[in-house]
Amino acid sequence: MKKGVLKMTGLIIGAVVIGFLVIVGSTLSSSKGRKAPLKNDPIPEQLGIYNEKALVIVEKLNQTLKPGYIDNVKNRVLQNHPKWKDHEFDWGMFELKRYFVMNSLLKSVPMFSHNVDEIWHEMLMFTREYEDFSKKFYHDMLHHMPNMDSTPIPGERAFFDWVYLSLFESTPNSRAIWGQFLQNPIKREILDDFRLLSEVELMSKYFRNNDDWVDVKKYLISKLKNEINDAHQVKQGNKKFASVTSTNEAHIYGYAASAAVLYSLYDDDDFQDHMSEVVPEEYYNKHDHSSGGSACSGFACGTGFGDSGDSSGGGDSGGTSCSSCGGGCGSS
Repeated sequence: MKKGVLKMTGLIIGAVVIGFLVIVGSTLSSSKGRKAPLKNDPIPEQLGIYNEKALVIVEKLNQTLKPGYIDNVKNRVLQNHPKWKDHEFDWGMFELKRYFVMNSLLKSVPMFSHNVDEIWHEMLMFTREYEDFSKKFYHDMLHHMPNMDSTPIPGERAFFDWVYLSLFESTPNSRAIWGQFLQNPIKREILDDFRLLSEVELMSKYFRNNDDWVDVKKYLISKLKNEINDAHQVKQGNKKFASVTSTNEAHIYGYAASAAVLYSLYDDDDFQDHMSEVVPEEYYNKHDHSSGGSACSGFACGTGFGDSGDSSGGGDSGGTSCSSCGGGCGSS
């Protein structure tokens, strides 16, 4: 009788322990896949833009995006997304403005954030205001069109990252919104173009065909050409690739963008291994291809920024474009 009781007790304890371990394991796994909520941090002034020549773009953008229009968009977004907090919309709008700046320079800019895309979509609901903004800022309509092809485009995402990090300082919220930067090599075709084509040819192929912000376009062309040349010099042993000593995130990613060019050109098979040595672990998770879809509530989790569980989300791998695109989707 005692043996039977002891056996039953042992089975019960064993079942409880196994159940506890399953719950703990499930919790840890779920937490790992979740996105941290956006911090209520101060938003950088002037869009946190590096190049002084690009400040005029920010000024023009702020002039054409009327505060009353943004307030109406915010009210609509928060009504449709009751789990979003005020500061989460503000940060999403901040990153959408950065996206608009990129669109003012490049012919085509894929959208890699589901929630930034949501805000853009809500802007379109105010048709008169959106048309007024678009024509004053772009001198044309920046169309928001469905992208029916959900095929991952890691090479284009990598170029997006390089341009973004060449123009703007990175913040923890930026990474939460867009997903981890520089997870993939830059497309070889793009690097070959910037190595071989002239400034005029690159202007025609990659940049908007107008006379707006020419100095900034030339800056991006010159910067990438120089980084490609530096990478070649490092490969030939004529130059050392200096290590970054700063702990400032913006400085780290400015350095990492140059490193991404080097490893995209000369060791793309081990790209993530090299980049994980360049960028501190807290900023770069080389195996973080989390699928999202976690059940937590809030802006940057569940169906929040960067979730790749949504077919239109960019994900941390930065591989898939969102359900719409800018620049090349409309007239340029």
